[in-house]
Amino acid sequence: MNERPHGLRQLAPLYLACYLFWIVSGALTVLTMLQMRNALLSLLPVIGPWTMIGVDKFSFVLMGLAALVWVLFVEHYLRTGVERGTLWRRALVVGGVHAAALGFVYALQLLFFALW
Repeated sequence: MNERPHGLRQLAPLYLACYLFWIVSGALTVLTMLQMRNALLSLLPVIGPWTMIGVDKFSFVLMGLAALVWVLFVEHYLRTGVERGTLWRRALVVGGVHAAALGFVYALQLLFFALW
């Protein structure tokens, strides 16, 4: 599992898988960001429409910056995983982080919708 592949025939499929994982990770990042926005929008009855406009815009910019940093980090993390022979383990770690983030966001949505 930690064997370092050599040669184009061994590396090409790994790089293809690396960037496929990266694209899926980017899509999951956008999904998480949009679901987090939905969770924040459920606070509208509590904080009012005028304050919610500012919270919505400011949080969307912050989440977008965080998503950009995360996507760039994941690309580097997976690419170096190919070079070190740990791509599959790193892909599982990234998938676990996405699953935890989406689980947190859905739990937050459930909490907010149950309270309001």
